[in-house]
Amino acid sequence: MNSVLLALAAIVAAVCGSDVVLAASSQQRMVREGWFETRVDHFNPRNQEKFAMRYYINDEHAYARGPIFIVVGTTSPVQTRWITEGLFYDTAYLEGAYLFANELRYFGYSQPVENAETENLDFLNTDQALADLAEWIQYLKETYVSNPNARVILMGTSFGGALATRFRQKYPHLVNGVWVSSGAIEADLAFVGYNEALGHSIRQYGSDACYSTIWSGFRVAQNMVQLGLSELLSTEFHLCDPLDTDNELDVRAFLLGLRDDIEFEMLHLRNVNSIRAMCEELEQQRNSSLNALIDWFAREHQYEECVHLNFDRYMQRFIETDFNTANLQAGYRQRLWLQCTEEGFFPTTAGSEEQPFGNIIDTDFFIAVCQRAFGEWLTEDVIVRQLRSTNTRFGGLEPAIERAHFTNGGVDPYRVGSPQTDLNPRAPATVIPDTFVSPDLESIDYERDSPELIAAKERTRTLIDTWIFEDFEPIRA
Repeated sequence: MNSVLLALAAIVAAVCGSDVVLAASSQQRMVREGWFETRVDHFNPRNQEKFAMRYYINDEHAYARGPIFIVVGTTSPVQTRWITEGLFYDTAYLEGAYLFANELRYFGYSQPVENAETENLDFLNTDQALADLAEWIQYLKETYVSNPNARVILMGTSFGGALATRFRQKYPHLVNGVWVSSGAIEADLAFVGYNEALGHSIRQYGSDACYSTIWSGFRVAQNMVQLGLSELLSTEFHLCDPLDTDNELDVRAFLLGLRDDIEFEMLHLRNVNSIRAMCEELEQQRNSSLNALIDWFAREHQYEECVHLNFDRYMQRFIETDFNTANLQAGYRQRLWLQCTEEGFFPTTAGSEEQPFGNIIDTDFFIAVCQRAFGEWLTEDVIVRQLRSTNTRFGGLEPAIERAHFTNGGVDPYRVGSPQTDLNPRAPATVIPDTFVSPDLESIDYERDSPELIAAKERTRTLIDTWIFEDFEPIRA
């Protein structure tokens, strides 16, 4: 995970009209915190309210009036890791570039509104975020870098990758190239491909027997629900609250919780050995597939008296509205808003037999999640129209774009929402086998990186160099 700044120094300086604070990073380098004043609503001339967007600067290797490298803010507080280390940092060193990282509106301390009540979330959308970037980049060019013709390169991961892609489409005059690492860009309500990708990885790095155990365990659990055997399931899975088998939302929340645990175990260490180890544990219990799932689940939660797996508990992270709470600082409610109104990416299982997590987690469940969090107005029809609008405006998996490089880990389930083959000769895609989310952010390690990972990183570095010097015009005094 991205590392955070360890301490803020007490030195404050005004740089180009922006308040800047010096801070020491974990690498003992100096980065500066800045605040850029931008509009709450860029598209309503009657609303001239403004808020401060947080960003960080690292210009330790920058040439005067040199290129601008930006790590695009995603759905979490802004971090400084990739402007102090990694491939993007290394490339900036070679190019003499300024490094910046911005914080996405509504996340961290970049708050355009007082709280996250539903009526205050209208300004949390792609178009407003892109307009923030556009105004900020123009400001950086003209004032901080003092070069209105400075070349600009964006790097984004996750939702930041989608924003980088869309910024290159909407504001091509302000950016010269984008690198998108593990960025899903196609809005999709029923994101069943995500679970199918998890299932494929279980087969590939675990075993067919492991896949079958999970598949059978979930189906047996579903059958027990249909038979009303709630007491047995509640006891065996050590649930804090008895499972109400008559409550479809509780049943789906229970199964989704089991799926989430398996997903976490597979992905959190970003190592295929995690999948192998999980499968070895699941295959130890040969009495029945459900018992294997129960025993594995018990080991995962061995330090908890009981486990909460009902709908009300699932919703708790999404319904708070105070930005100072842990859930809002983590971005749960804000991310869900983007899912319900623009992106989707709900991990359904209904309608697919190509994944092992049962077949009853459907879009109705996630529509209920959206409605519980934000109101009954978020019907399926509204959500579908919103997602269709996103793909209509930006092209889904086939955006009209050049000077872009899409990279994905071959084991990252989000890859199914990102281009995996070249869009055109000037927008290539690279899938890096046996790797997880954003495997190419680290510096090139010629001893430990696989040949495919080295090649992907070198390709990105070469493309960025090409984008910087393509159609280059010398700086005139």
